[in-house]
Amino acid sequence: MILSALKYIKSHSLLMVVGLFYVYLLFHSVSGSRGMFKLAQYDSDINRLQAKIAAVQGQRLTLERRADQLRSVRLSRDSLDERARHIASVSHAKDIVIILDE
Repeated sequence: MILSALKYIKSHSLLMVVGLFYVYLLFHSVSGSRGMFKLAQYDSDINRLQAKIAAVQGQRLTLERRADQLRSVRLSRDSLDERARHIASVSHAKDIVIILDE
C-alpha cells in the first residue's frame, strides 16, 4: 500500500511540481504586488486623484478670476471697499451697499 503510494507520487512528481507552480502563479497574479487586487486599488486611486485634480482646478479658476478683478483696468472702488471691510471684519451680513453712479 505504502509502496504503491510512493510509486504514484514518484511517477507524478513532475506533474505535481508543475501544478504547484501554476497555483503559485495564480495566487500572485490575483493578490501579488501587481495582481488584480492591486489593479482595482490603482483604479480607485486614479478616480480619487482625478476628483482632487478637478477640485484644485476649480479653486484655480476662482483664484484666477479674483486676480483678474484686481487688475487696474477692472478694479472698482466699491468692490475694493467691500473686500477691505470683509477682511477687516468691519462689515456685517446685513449691510446694505448703495452704488452711486459718478
